[in-house]
Amino acid sequence: MRAYDRYLRGTAGFRAVGVALLCAAMAARAQNVTPQLPAAQTVSASTAFHEEVIAQMTPNSEYKDGLVGDNHIAWVEQREGKRTVMLDGKQQGGTFDDAKELTFSPDETHLAFFAKRGPVWIVVTDGQEHPQRYAKFTSITFQPKGNSYASSACQGKKCRLAVDGTETGGEYEDISFPQYSPDGKHLAFFGKRARKWIAIVDGKEVGPELDDFWGSSWGFTPDSSRFFAAARIKNDWMYVVDGTPGPTFGVISYITFSRDGKHYAYGGTIAKGGFTKQKTIGSIVLDGQAMGSYEGRGMGGTLKALGGTTESLATGVRDLTPDFHGVSTPGFSPEGTVVYAARRDKGDVAVFVGDVAGAGFDEILSPVVFSETSGHFAYVAKRGNDFVAIRDNQPGTIFTPSKHGATGVPWILIADDGNHLAFETVSGGQLFKSGTTARALRSLVLDGIAGPEYDALGLARFDFDNGAQHYCYEVLGAMGRQDLVNVDGHESRVYDEVSNARISVDGKSVVFVARDGARFLRVTYAL
Repeated sequence: MRAYDRYLRGTAGFRAVGVALLCAAMAARAQNVTPQLPAAQTVSASTAFHEEVIAQMTPNSEYKDGLVGDNHIAWVEQREGKRTVMLDGKQQGGTFDDAKELTFSPDETHLAFFAKRGPVWIVVTDGQEHPQRYAKFTSITFQPKGNSYASSACQGKKCRLAVDGTETGGEYEDISFPQYSPDGKHLAFFGKRARKWIAIVDGKEVGPELDDFWGSSWGFTPDSSRFFAAARIKNDWMYVVDGTPGPTFGVISYITFSRDGKHYAYGGTIAKGGFTKQKTIGSIVLDGQAMGSYEGRGMGGTLKALGGTTESLATGVRDLTPDFHGVSTPGFSPEGTVVYAARRDKGDVAVFVGDVAGAGFDEILSPVVFSETSGHFAYVAKRGNDFVAIRDNQPGTIFTPSKHGATGVPWILIADDGNHLAFETVSGGQLFKSGTTARALRSLVLDGIAGPEYDALGLARFDFDNGAQHYCYEVLGAMGRQDLVNVDGHESRVYDEVSNARISVDGKSVVFVARDGARFLRVTYAL
């Protein structure tokens, strides 16, 4: 089951911590120990987490996929080898051999998907099957603030863009999925011709021909004013912004734009081979100009390769880590100052806010986050095996994980006044560090106090109320592939999947959707 809103939600403010907990946190900070939230309490669903059945699968059917919105739920079920799509319990279209890419319109008034019969695929919108037949397809995207939808599809090696089910524009050998700009006024995709990719924006070719592009790093800026793409020409990766290529590297970070859209930045790293060591040299690109040069810890060189093992720089678009790559993935402060971490020497990785550097650490584990108006910022660093919380470049609470040492901090949030901070700590073993599993020991740290540690796949959708009194988050993979929700330290029971955990608009409850076998439940916890 996939959440329609895939992003962490949040408003200014966090759960207020009681006086006793604040005193414990202050005392623990002075002693460099990890303060602990009260142990999570498993509360009976019948007394605290109220369950209401909102939909149910057809008897003797098997769940295959699902999509949860704020007001509707859709899913794919299989029975006797055939698949059907259900929307709030009502069948959409006929019976198919397969069904994929379930997509809601932004206001959830429309549902679209691709369905397969025999060797061909068709588009189904609002339960109506369209006559066009395709050999392959891309995902469907709905127009923001509009009524149109677009997809790309191929008949053999002839691929075209389709808008509202009607093919339009040129013909290509291959084609990407389309993207609308956030304001819905522009539409872009990539088409392949003579082994080269080209960006097409509003029906016009933009920028140079490319050997490749990175599927998750292209599109429009939040204000819809600029178009960008991570691209490869020969062996070099770069960003092309408004049709102009920037400096090239072996690996680049994700790109970031200032709030007014006038400035952009990305990190890049090259590897320089040697007999005993390959150097990794990183730089930050600001508005198309590379600035600074920082050496990462590098990799084994030719001598190590002769011994039977080799190391190479993972190319393309990656989330850069400054100790290895030399620089981090950059960001911008609310005022438009570029922010990044860089390695000055072994054990000396620092955060730079413009030209101002903070203290040096073994690694910077989290992004740098800023409060909206108060000018405060925070991040999490690594010193030895410990997590260190940093506010305004001043070290604070130290957290010692129970196992594996400090590995990462996937997300961090700071309140508008800068007085409240929340983040997820990750302590992963060798399988996690090698990228072969997402399972690791994870904990929520809230206002300097660590919550229960979960052996889980992730902590997601941290949410809190406007009055800073309550919080909730999803624990993905809390038990095998099953999930649970933690509300103010109280745990729900585990479900096959949970989705869209959030504090209600009136602030009186936490609400989420759960799948329990063949049943879909709306689960409510009164605050």
